[in-house]
Amino acid sequence: MGAYFGVTFILNVDQRVMQIVIGIVILLLVGYTFSSRNMGLAEEKVYSKFRRLLAYFFALILGFYEIIFGSGNGIMFAIVTLKTRGFDFIDALGYYYSIAFPWCLFGAVLFISKGYFDLGVMVPVVCGSLIGGYIGSKYAKYKGNKFIKIVFMIIGTILGVKLLLGF
Repeated sequence: MGAYFGVTFILNVDQRVMQIVIGIVILLLVGYTFSSRNMGLAEEKVYSKFRRLLAYFFALILGFYEIIFGSGNGIMFAIVTLKTRGFDFIDALGYYYSIAFPWCLFGAVLFISKGYFDLGVMVPVVCGSLIGGYIGSKYAKYKGNKFIKIVFMIIGTILGVKLLLGF
């Protein structure tokens, strides 16, 4: 449902305003990740059923966000699942990519049905994403959670600043 509403929303909003809002959100999440020194470095047991149920509420919001902008959603998803499910970074990002696939596929079908596509761009982007995701996941598994957290904060900062400056 979030992905459907995301497509509807994105077709009717000023892109520059969205870049600024999302840039700020990403930088806030990076700051939160930086200030939480041990967050995501090890799995934690979550005993609260309420906290576990919150993950479903956030799934609607994250599906909406994935379609609107996509960038930075891995950061948000990881933080939500670290807090609601007790995942470490490797598990959180693994779940993110498995859940983001149907979100993006559904969003792509909706955008394509409205005439928003360029096959010459789509094919290399999808191939590059698959290859990069495969290589990145192997390297991240090898290097571990601390490395992932550092890269997470560096890339998130670059992305947030990029969005704010409009590059």
